[in-house]
Amino acid sequence: MIKYPQKLKNGDTIGITAVSDGANLLKIDRAISNLKELGFCVIETPNTRNSFMCVSSDGKTRAKEFITLWKDPNVKHILSARGGEFLMEMLPYLDEYADVLKNPDSIKWVQGYSDPSLLLFYLTTKYHIATIHAENLSEFAMNLEHYHPCLKNTISFLKSEDIEFVQTSFDKFQLQEFEEGNLNGYQLTENVKYEILGSKDTHIAVEGRLIGGCVDVLALLMGTKFDTCSSFCSQFSEGMIWYLDNCELNAAELYRRLWKMRELGWFSNANAFLIGRTFSGQAVQDFTYLEALKKALYDLNVPIIYNADIGHVPPQLTLINGAFAKVEFLQGKIKLIQKLIP
Repeated sequence: MIKYPQKLKNGDTIGITAVSDGANLLKIDRAISNLKELGFCVIETPNTRNSFMCVSSDGKTRAKEFITLWKDPNVKHILSARGGEFLMEMLPYLDEYADVLKNPDSIKWVQGYSDPSLLLFYLTTKYHIATIHAENLSEFAMNLEHYHPCLKNTISFLKSEDIEFVQTSFDKFQLQEFEEGNLNGYQLTENVKYEILGSKDTHIAVEGRLIGGCVDVLALLMGTKFDTCSSFCSQFSEGMIWYLDNCELNAAELYRRLWKMRELGWFSNANAFLIGRTFSGQAVQDFTYLEALKKALYDLNVPIIYNADIGHVPPQLTLINGAFAKVEFLQGKIKLIQKLIP
């Protein structure tokens, strides 16, 4: 059963903390100002503006500051300051707060992507708490008049009382990662076209529970004491829809990690895969990115939809880990319906 935090109202407090690296100092004040203008109160933990050797602080400090926000009854939503490299250092210390995280009265939305997607995955698969794979604080710094619909979608989801959340794929995407100092919005130049691996189907529909994140960091959990993924997925008879984002992996490394996930049973009841666009995925000799996906996943005999609006190549969909989802693919576009069903 999935536990869903309460939605937000005007005047509710968003807590910002640097669960990985600290926020870009040029943007944090602008982002906070924008969130306040959108109707929220905002507080931040002491590590939010720190950045040294790829992290804001040591793992123990990051866990403690995260839990401080978690235990604060006034905080309704926790937003990751930024991506980074070493979020995994938090996990041993978060385990020390298991009783706090299990308390149903204290749960709240946690949001981020890239390295913070590991935290989201941990909270959903271990504690069955729904989490939000969407923008970090940095994206919210762009001028409000340039806010892309993806940002508006996230805000709309957080404020809506509906249990159903509908999005459609976007028309254009940006050819490079979002720039830290850019306040003028995404530079959308390329046409979005979702594709199905090894299939000429123009129309499919698939349902299941949504789970996923950045492959680069999810793979760190595999086989550790923090890995409860197979047990989590097996509890949903409706099956799973996996979404995956590749930040830095070449084709060979992507295949290796997907192979191990599969061998550990992570994909045993997968109904479909949504694979995000990537700047990486370089071929190794004649082993290409699409060959990696095919070799790892194709004989599962489920749809593998790639070039999706997920992760590091903006814009991106707002994805709710644990939600019941229906994906409708039609001629290179999708409609994503997510329902907050326990």
